[in-house]
Amino acid sequence: MASYVIAGKADDPAFARAEFAAKQIEAACPNVYFQYEMKHPDAWKDFILSVFRQYDFHGFNDEFGGPLVWTHEGELVGNGAEFVQKICIEKFGMQDPPSLTDPLFRAIAADNLKTVRLARHRQEHGPPFAEKCEAACVRAQEAGLVEPEMFEEKRRTLTCGASLEVWVAGAVQGATSRDRVKIDLGLQVGNVGGYEGTHIVALHPRPLARKQLVLLPQRLVQEVDASPRRGALTSAGSSELQDPFSPEGSSNAEVVGRSPVAAAGPETGRALEVPIRDFRGEPKEDLGLMDFTAAMEVLNGVGGVATWMGLRAGAEFRQPLDTHLQVLSYPLHSQGEDCPLRYPLELLFESALRDGVQQLKVFPFKHSFSALPIREGTPEEKRKQPNVLGQAAFDAYEAAKATFGEGSCSIAFTTSWFAMLPLEPPAEGSAPGEAWLQLPPPHPVALCGIVVAPSLQRGFPETAGLEVGSSTGKLVSTRALEEGIPEGTPEFEAASREVRIAARILGCPAELMGVWAKV
Repeated sequence: MASYVIAGKADDPAFARAEFAAKQIEAACPNVYFQYEMKHPDAWKDFILSVFRQYDFHGFNDEFGGPLVWTHEGELVGNGAEFVQKICIEKFGMQDPPSLTDPLFRAIAADNLKTVRLARHRQEHGPPFAEKCEAACVRAQEAGLVEPEMFEEKRRTLTCGASLEVWVAGAVQGATSRDRVKIDLGLQVGNVGGYEGTHIVALHPRPLARKQLVLLPQRLVQEVDASPRRGALTSAGSSELQDPFSPEGSSNAEVVGRSPVAAAGPETGRALEVPIRDFRGEPKEDLGLMDFTAAMEVLNGVGGVATWMGLRAGAEFRQPLDTHLQVLSYPLHSQGEDCPLRYPLELLFESALRDGVQQLKVFPFKHSFSALPIREGTPEEKRKQPNVLGQAAFDAYEAAKATFGEGSCSIAFTTSWFAMLPLEPPAEGSAPGEAWLQLPPPHPVALCGIVVAPSLQRGFPETAGLEVGSSTGKLVSTRALEEGIPEGTPEFEAASREVRIAARILGCPAELMGVWAKV
């Protein structure tokens, strides 16, 4: 079996011509083998000089530009032109390939250069983020570190000509005072946010979509011992195994994973301790430019929708991870692989972006929607860079806050649009606060058409064949309102805390989103 080595600079059309000719031989003569040593132009000189020394090739100066061909036995063939004449034409009887000036070889050289640049970047910086994310996702699934959210039902409805989906999960677990969580190091994907790596990206241990990523500011997260034991959740000296997302033992509990197999592995015994993002208590914990830039780096890598909910008031019903910025990768719908949409409202949003619409009829409550405002004068080749997109999303966020105020909100954004739903949480301990805990605002992914809601059990008066809201028109009400019990009467206080939620609200996704929308 004949075998040859062809070495050259990736951007050299002469190397591309020799490579082209060699592949013609390979196609015609399966017993002939070629090894291609395609080098970045910056690495060529050191490489070829080492070849000269190794094989004792003479007659070439230090500035020899290649290509060079030799056998695996160390016999010199010559440069590219000599290879074509001696080997391709004379030895194997191949036709003379096109001349060196043929545009085909410039195109091949351009592709070759792109290939070696990607390989060099991979060598220096590791695999692309999307590849890191997929590998981490597969490892976490195999290790049992993620437990996808289970839904009792997924239903689709049409609202104002647009498709919305309601995903019905389990019952709400009520208020939580847990202020931090431990997650397995195996859930960590990597760092984003420029050279500083301002954010750690981790897989959510109970994702709504296959890849739900949490962006954790480095300044808030620390690596700690993964105690207590595997899968355990403890509070105040308890070591009993519990579901980390159950309400029992939740006061300032430390969590390792989400299931008995979701703990830091015995190989490391380490975990990431993640506190809540204290938006209500610390003004500096509002989203900033670095957060949006990190999110855009992730979105550029994996695609998807970035989401966040910031609460200034109202009882806290979320787990610590859900107080942080998240990215849910596509596809985000329940319509199967044959559906061309990436999320339910994609066609509506594309139409709104074309027409410059900033109020969407599908949302009958206060909200904002806009294209990302890329700053004027930004060169076209830089408009998709994370820092440029991050600045645009931050500007959109600040503009929405200027309209709605600095209060609570849900936001969602991609590399092309930004949406905000201002929220008005009730005071803790108030009568509306009881309804808040039973039917809290849905995950911000609702802004792209996926409304995640808790399951609702029919209660009185529905069990008696009557409808909630028949007298008030409200799908979320109280016994005091439904029965017209006047304020100030002995029964009013207790009746005002008896929440009545119409089960049919699960078929009204826009109304679900609007329950806690700012009026």
